[in-house]
Amino acid sequence: MLNINPYTIFSLITIIVLLLYKLKWSLLYPVLSLPLLIFFFILIIGCLILSLILKDRIEFSENIKSQSIYEYKKIYGIIVIIVCIGTLLDGIYSHGFPIFGTIKYGDDFGVPFLHTFTSILASFITYYLAMVLTFGKKRNLKILLLFMLSIICIVLPFSRLLIILTLLNYFWSLLFFKGNKSKLSIKKVLTYFIILIGVLYGFGILGNYRLNVQTGVYGTDVRDSTLIYRIGVPSQKFIDSKIPSAYFWDYIYITSSLGNLQNIINEKQDENGSINEFLITQFTPDVFSKRIYPNFSTEVTENTYQYRVAPVLNVGTVFFNSYYLYNYLGISMMLLFIWLFPLAYLLFLQNLGEKNFVYGLSILNTIYFLLFFDNMFTLSVLSLQLFIPLIAGIIGRSSRN
Repeated sequence: MLNINPYTIFSLITIIVLLLYKLKWSLLYPVLSLPLLIFFFILIIGCLILSLILKDRIEFSENIKSQSIYEYKKIYGIIVIIVCIGTLLDGIYSHGFPIFGTIKYGDDFGVPFLHTFTSILASFITYYLAMVLTFGKKRNLKILLLFMLSIICIVLPFSRLLIILTLLNYFWSLLFFKGNKSKLSIKKVLTYFIILIGVLYGFGILGNYRLNVQTGVYGTDVRDSTLIYRIGVPSQKFIDSKIPSAYFWDYIYITSSLGNLQNIINEKQDENGSINEFLITQFTPDVFSKRIYPNFSTEVTENTYQYRVAPVLNVGTVFFNSYYLYNYLGISMMLLFIWLFPLAYLLFLQNLGEKNFVYGLSILNTIYFLLFFDNMFTLSVLSLQLFIPLIAGIIGRSSRN
């Protein structure tokens, strides 16, 4: 059984980012301090130990038969209808959809609260219908039609983040079943590596194209990375490395969060928050925390702008805002939460049905895969999905009793 869980994912991502950062391919980045390196060493060791504990305590997962748990139910069709109605109301409220250019990407879209609820349901039902089409015994035109409608409801708001989150949830579930049944060979590893290299190069090319369009530099070769070079300031070491310039996009996106974190550690000394503000803004989905502390996001942006390695590179890992509020005490409390939450959540979830366990594990994997870039616990459209397998499992167990 592949031991793919939130702890192994987060520790692996941390190691990769640290190694890439050490390549010093950007002149913007500060040197990593010894206290921060020690902190990440403790983080990695703790995650690896907890990963082994989680593997030993959750043993039933090897016996899950995907074909027997993913079958179409009428409730899926009802959910798709609800999602379609919610998406339509969002479009009416906002006088159009972002994908058609009526609303600029990044602007507020949809009915407050309702849009978040619709997005969560859209991601959930798209994932489940994909699992039914992949593993279910019955695959008919009706299921495919519902699946296409759910995809349309995700695409219309043009939320690239929502699309990525849904794809990641599906990927982890697919890996859960396929990875436990097939052995990795050198051929497979090379194939996956080539695909990854291709995807990363494509990301850089698309980044060049988007930046060219945004700045009005039309007709420029999409392989020309001049604009991202101006933002990320590559070192001569990278320029002389013969690596295609498009990959500099990937390097900057992956490592800039660590540079921002080190900058705020270097420059900021005073604590800025109360314990209530810390707990609510760092561990509560933003759809709720924004109602209690509506100015928090603006305050952090204004007070930490000078700590960014570049003005447009605004992510700082899951620990950035914690450090802003409570310095090393803040990131230590965040680390403790990161260590304890999956263990408690999954041990509780394993008694609520196999399908719910796999879905909950996939959501956690997605959250921890992205933690090094931002605080995914506060992202409502993702973190609130954690309640879906819990609610479904409790309802299912009650109906059986």
